[in-house]
Amino acid sequence: MKQRITTLEAIVIVVIAIVPSSLFYIPSFVIQIAKQDGWISVLLALVFSLLLALVIGHVCAEGNRQPLLKWLQNRFGKMISTGLGLVLCVYYFVASVVIVRQFSNFMSEQALLTTPMVMLAGIIVLVSVYIASQGIESLARVIFIVFLFFTFFVGFNMVLIWGQLDFNQFLPFIESPPSDHVEAMLMPLGCLSEIAVLLLIMPYLEKPESSIKVAIWGTAISGTIFMLVTMVTIAVFGTKIIGAISYPAFAAIGTVEIGQFIERVDVFLISAWTASMFAQVSIFTFGFFQLTEQTFKITPHFSHYAAGGIFILANALFAWPSNVVVAEFSYTTLTIYFLLNNYAVCMLIWIGLRLTKHKAMPSLEGL
Repeated sequence: MKQRITTLEAIVIVVIAIVPSSLFYIPSFVIQIAKQDGWISVLLALVFSLLLALVIGHVCAEGNRQPLLKWLQNRFGKMISTGLGLVLCVYYFVASVVIVRQFSNFMSEQALLTTPMVMLAGIIVLVSVYIASQGIESLARVIFIVFLFFTFFVGFNMVLIWGQLDFNQFLPFIESPPSDHVEAMLMPLGCLSEIAVLLLIMPYLEKPESSIKVAIWGTAISGTIFMLVTMVTIAVFGTKIIGAISYPAFAAIGTVEIGQFIERVDVFLISAWTASMFAQVSIFTFGFFQLTEQTFKITPHFSHYAAGGIFILANALFAWPSNVVVAEFSYTTLTIYFLLNNYAVCMLIWIGLRLTKHKAMPSLEGL
């Protein structure tokens, strides 16, 4: 049976692949560097990311509905396609491990304080691997429902917090020098570069010609969410105490009260965000399994999913000695890795396609 997803489902997959875990660090990162102009840094990152989105959209439009590595092998040869497959395998594995650990850290620090980390991470991996093993159609439907849930409560909390916003916190306007904006742009650029997940889901699009639309809209929606959350964080807390708050985006929503009897309205947003984190981990584990299958010619099997899940879990638990080290890694090494991997790989594929245009296949091939 040929699995297919709609254009809207593909856009939602891209957004969920980018947004949930990025809300941990982006507001704090850009505000500490660019101060009250942090939202401008995010806007600039969005503009530059749209250029990558165009490149990826055009690359995917040439995919002929073939699995990524099979298509690249036809164009570049077996050696190059296998090399790219290994690079992407490592990328999706690292991304899965990092997101599982970030999610586990948040839950252990903010919600389930006495639950062992191994239990939290184990449940996250188990659920995500199961969702990923069900195929792209099931994954897309689950993610679409989660996205509706997430979007509703983000909007709901934005409305509730409106009365606590202090727009004077944005003054003086455009005070940060260009060098600060360049530095502050790095993390949003790295996160938005995860638009590259479109390379994996392109064979399943009902309308292959819609890949450019998916890339543009997925990037635009994700960047807009980053910008709005950053602006709300600035308007609630200002710029001086951000460094002392572990998760400023969630803390800002936590200030909402209704009358004298309803507090912690942020529990609704955190519930929706938790579901989105499970969906995000599922996307990257799906990518990891797809790439290992294509690179090493593995037939999908329970043992493959079990071994991959255990490998992800073990690294998530033991790769970093503490939560502080995880945060430092996310601010520095991970951002650079995302930038180099996604931008470099996508640009190399785009250049290679231009050089091997004579090998392009004119007809679509079904999965």
